[in-house]
Amino acid sequence: HVGPMMANLRKCFLLVASIAVAVAQQQLYLELNTPQVEYGLPELPYPYGGLEPYLDNATLRVHHLGHHKAYAKKMNAALQGWREKEPHSDLARSSILDILARISEVPEEWKSALRNNGGGFVNHVFYWSTMCPNPGQSERLPDGKLLKDIEETFGNFLAFEQQFTQMAATLFGSGYVWLCVDEEGALEIVSTQNQDCPLSAGLRPLLVLDVWEHAYYLKHQNKRPAYIAAWWQVVCWREVEALRHFWWGSPSQQHSEL
Repeated sequence: HVGPMMANLRKCFLLVASIAVAVAQQQLYLELNTPQVEYGLPELPYPYGGLEPYLDNATLRVHHLGHHKAYAKKMNAALQGWREKEPHSDLARSSILDILARISEVPEEWKSALRNNGGGFVNHVFYWSTMCPNPGQSERLPDGKLLKDIEETFGNFLAFEQQFTQMAATLFGSGYVWLCVDEEGALEIVSTQNQDCPLSAGLRPLLVLDVWEHAYYLKHQNKRPAYIAAWWQVVCWREVEALRHFWWGSPSQQHSEL
């Protein structure tokens, strides 16, 4: 009886852990959608080696503590500079999600810094959040309403996966490929260059693949298709669904300021 008992305990532990992660992720999204004096670098929702054997420990560590941390630091510096120079600007004192959604209204002096570094900061949050460990190396598929909507939009899941993969494999240079929802709730696959964020185009991100070389070069070198295939194995569809609930369960933008 010890074996089944331990198996049940492990299932309970994993369930509690997944609930805790989901709550933490929702809190993180709320923080992004709330004005902050300074945005901290969020911890990953799993250990650096948690996505092995698909995404490696060394890459996640340098990607998070090197690249993502640098975007956070430069974004906070730009926000501080803008707020000090224009203390009465409502937009400057808004949330980073609101600022990215209204990037065309940001003064030229700060626009590039916030498009690049604010986008880099937020894009990485969504990238980390929509992946999770796959220790059983099982096939990952969405279910429920999300799967139904994917099938209605793209024909079937395989067609969606192929279209997403093709866009990621052929994106020139650096950028991201996204599954987004528009203001009507319709699904759409889009790509963005550099650190541009879909929020700036009126879209709400659900799933994102980072195809900058720093996301995969240590393990896959220049073999982007191998990285894309590995990434599909750690997509966390419950977090994709949770992100969709966040967008539709909260105001599209926070209009309160600091």
